[in-house]
Amino acid sequence: MERARGSGPRGRGFKSRRAQKRKMLLLDRIEERLLKELNPKVRLVLETGRYLIESGGKRLRPLLTVLFCGMCGGDSEKALPLGVGLEYIHAASLLHDDVVDGAKHRRGRETANLIFGNEVAVLTGDYMYAKALHLFATYGTMDMIRLVSQVVMDMAEAQVLELSKVGEIISEEEYFRIIDGKTGVLFGACTAVGGMAGGCEDKDMLFDIGLRIGRTFQLIDDLLDYAGDPSRTGKPVGNDLREGKTTYPLLSVLDLLNREFVERILSSPAPSHEDIDTLRKQVIDLGGVEKTKERARREIEKAREAILSFPDSEFKEEILRITDFIIERDL
Repeated sequence: MERARGSGPRGRGFKSRRAQKRKMLLLDRIEERLLKELNPKVRLVLETGRYLIESGGKRLRPLLTVLFCGMCGGDSEKALPLGVGLEYIHAASLLHDDVVDGAKHRRGRETANLIFGNEVAVLTGDYMYAKALHLFATYGTMDMIRLVSQVVMDMAEAQVLELSKVGEIISEEEYFRIIDGKTGVLFGACTAVGGMAGGCEDKDMLFDIGLRIGRTFQLIDDLLDYAGDPSRTGKPVGNDLREGKTTYPLLSVLDLLNREFVERILSSPAPSHEDIDTLRKQVIDLGGVEKTKERARREIEKAREAILSFPDSEFKEEILRITDFIIERDL
């Protein structure tokens, strides 16, 4: 009997290749729209925005927006400008973060603030926030605008909270308040907006899925700062300790460490490379990386449980593949 198309190992291979091709086409449309909508009248704003956009990125946020729309039964093409708007919010936050942090490199390139100056980077970020609002006013609904406006406020508050805690050992509760605000809520906006555009009414459930995806993403990011490969992540290890930031790998083994040593490194304006490397290795040896990975797995599994409740579709399959990528990326 002839094997049904799409069944068995060979069929799965064909299906996987088709899915990959569809994803690449979708990414191409996202990139095209990101550049098309970025149409300021001032050339320097265009150059700064294009510089950041063309430096790359996984585009997970617009991808999830479009895919959740499709999974909920909507026309995924209609969610594309909304996903682009959410990616502009992400890009704006990166421009502002790099100025606040005095960063010099992002994604293996010099930061926009280093190339164009802090003032231009901040104002280009402001332009991108406004452009996102314009896209939502044009293609979205009032409920979506309210949701996204709250998310931008949450992001700003989380950044201020993180700044206020630099140099301190924070609690686990404070840590999750920070990463939910920095990362989780924007992913929540992507899944909620996408689902709402597709006709799903339970926006709280949709938002929670994205929030947990965002938590997972940030937990893995924090894990990679201790044990990542700089040639793959594009940044050196130990940055969080160097900047005086307490993240989950450190928190998970804090009771096993010399607290005075930890406090001295976090509070120092310029900790030595030797001290940072010593503490980083202690965290790894005590299981901080494994504990962080396990917490990330718990978060992504809760998200996957909710995703699995939706009817089977190619959109759902791709979303599940993205959750696999997020938990395993660069490890």
